[in-house]
Amino acid sequence: MKTKIKELNKSMRGLFADEFIHKGNIILVLKGTSLPISTKTSIRIRNKNIEHYEGGYMNHHCDPNAKILVIDDIKEGIVVAKKDIPKGEEITFDYETTEPKLSHPFHCDCHGRLIIGKNKT
Repeated sequence: MKTKIKELNKSMRGLFADEFIHKGNIILVLKGTSLPISTKTSIRIRNKNIEHYEGGYMNHHCDPNAKILVIDDIKEGIVVAKKDIPKGEEITFDYETTEPKLSHPFHCDCHGRLIIGKNKT
């Protein structure tokens, strides 16, 4: 699957589809360095914080076009399209589906809601 990292503004980048991605297709396989603590760009997979280059550029959205699958017999996380993603569209996922507690909580652009993680404490 072809993706491209593009600048959204002077302080933020995102991951974009460089070709049409059909619903259900694999976008990325999240492999990388495993860290003991979460970072701004890590993605939580099976109690490990994984730093994956392209994955680190996937931004949050409350109604994302991608999701992270964790499959029993596969150690990596898999990013899958939740819906068709046209070429040029940003690839997003809901951070609160994977992160127990975000290292850098923020107010989302979707609804202005504070995004802190799925444990919301």
